[in-house]
Amino acid sequence: MVANIRCSEIKQDQLRSFTSDQAWQALAQASNSQLIRDFGTRVAALLRSCSKGYEMEAMYFDANVRIEHHAELHTKLVALVSGPFNAQLSLLAKQQLAAFDKDFKLTLIEQPSLGFSAAAEQAAGLALGGFDLGVQELLIPGTDLTADEARSQLSALVAQHIEKAKQARIGEAVQATEVTLNKLIAVPVVELLATFPHNLWQQLHAARKQALSSCLSSLTESLTGVRLDEKEQARLVAQLSTAADKRLADLLQEAALTRVSKMRDVFNHHFNLDESGTPRTWRPKDNIGVLAKQARHKAARVLALLAIVRPEDYAGDDAVQAAIMAMAGKDIEEASGNSSSRPDGSQQEVINSSNTSTGDSRSSHAGFELATATQWPGVPTKDVLIAPHEARLAWREFMSASALSVQQAQVLQQANLMAGKRSAPLWALGAILFLGWNEFMVVLWNPLYLLLGAVLFFFGWQMYSELDVDAELQRGPVMGLVNIYNKLGGVLRTVLGHNVEVAQHLGGAVVDMVQQQQQQHTKQGQGFGSAAGDGTTVLHSQQQRQQHQSAGVRHRAGVDAGQAGVQMTSLQQAAADTAAGQEDDKHA
Repeated sequence: MVANIRCSEIKQDQLRSFTSDQAWQALAQASNSQLIRDFGTRVAALLRSCSKGYEMEAMYFDANVRIEHHAELHTKLVALVSGPFNAQLSLLAKQQLAAFDKDFKLTLIEQPSLGFSAAAEQAAGLALGGFDLGVQELLIPGTDLTADEARSQLSALVAQHIEKAKQARIGEAVQATEVTLNKLIAVPVVELLATFPHNLWQQLHAARKQALSSCLSSLTESLTGVRLDEKEQARLVAQLSTAADKRLADLLQEAALTRVSKMRDVFNHHFNLDESGTPRTWRPKDNIGVLAKQARHKAARVLALLAIVRPEDYAGDDAVQAAIMAMAGKDIEEASGNSSSRPDGSQQEVINSSNTSTGDSRSSHAGFELATATQWPGVPTKDVLIAPHEARLAWREFMSASALSVQQAQVLQQANLMAGKRSAPLWALGAILFLGWNEFMVVLWNPLYLLLGAVLFFFGWQMYSELDVDAELQRGPVMGLVNIYNKLGGVLRTVLGHNVEVAQHLGGAVVDMVQQQQQQHTKQGQGFGSAAGDGTTVLHSQQQRQQHQSAGVRHRAGVDAGQAGVQMTSLQQAAADTAAGQEDDKHA
């Protein structure tokens, strides 16, 4: 009994002594703020000192009682030092976590070829290794305190940090890929929704698939080095597929909201432009009624294609399109019946019969009346782009706008017809006859004007051929004149250059011919001189004839102006002498 009480008192005294020890208080206080070197060794020394003090005071008491209270003392001492020990472990874990973050970022920058996952594993291994090395200085010998729980927490924090960085990397790659995906889908889809080909929905889904496939490849390439399991890969594919569907749905919804504008664009393209894309001038042979009917059918097809979302295998044969085309066919037939510009009877009959049969087949295929329908039969709400009542309103608005275009075309055609039948006024014809007689008499009295007229006619004919006036005026008088004016400068330079080259070539040929004739006459004169050297009279006459011939040739070619002037002077002198002789005869 005494041993038990005394050992308990000694135990309490040692506990109070340990807790009041300045060395222990300094360690406990510093353990919360910084890592203490040799923390485990120093704490173990204090624990041994406390145990020795208990042993020295309780050594004379019963061994069983002494050992029992010593074990209780050790347990309480371990409980006292566990708090600072755990604080040191927490500081060590924070230090290694910061080191992991730094090493991980440096590895990604300095060794990009290593890859994200490999760099994360390397940095995590270094962090856990540094933690295990630091724990060796924190473990307290003689106690059962371990760092297993702290190491597990550090490993979980490192894994969480890696996962967060991984998700950030994946998010950046997916965001950049979605931007590219939106562009790849928007470009072809906008073009398709402007032209509305016959296989519109097949091409829309094909453009979506192509863009999605390209973006999946680029995403896989950008995530090279990041290990992804099957679930993560499936999630990324589903995310990009959803983004592609959303982008396509947005573009379709935008096109549905501007349905009237797109219908008018298609109508104007087929009504106002011919097969080559040239604006129509509405000549008398253009059949406005047939062209308007065809263009309105094209516009009704646009409304039918934009009404609901179609699957990839859509072949253009469903109840929605049939109902819209049937509604449009009736209005088109009524508008064509009221039109003032009609084709001939046979052609109109064929067109009416074909359209009537088409409208009847479509109406029977539709199975419901669009005029009273409130929803499309069998179509989910999420796939509806244009409701039935919106389709009716859009078609009425389009018919009003197209009627105005048809009326304008008819007015322009009538004006062209009247302009073609109008002849020149009588005063203009009289002026042409009166003024033309004077020019005709001038040409007859002076052939030089005839030569000048021929040159001007040849030059004008070349300009007319080069400008291609007939083809340009077929585009319309205004556009043809504008095109001719734009080409006039270049064509004028080309024709002038060609004529100058021809003139230079002809002039050179004439000069060469004159020089050859001169050389031949010179050789002939030398031969005559050597054969009849003793006949001075014959030689003198031959020289005079040669001089007269060469002077005549030079005068016609325009080569030697001086000799031509001398010849003219001699001729004038002879004429003067003749006139003087006649005057003398008269006086005599």
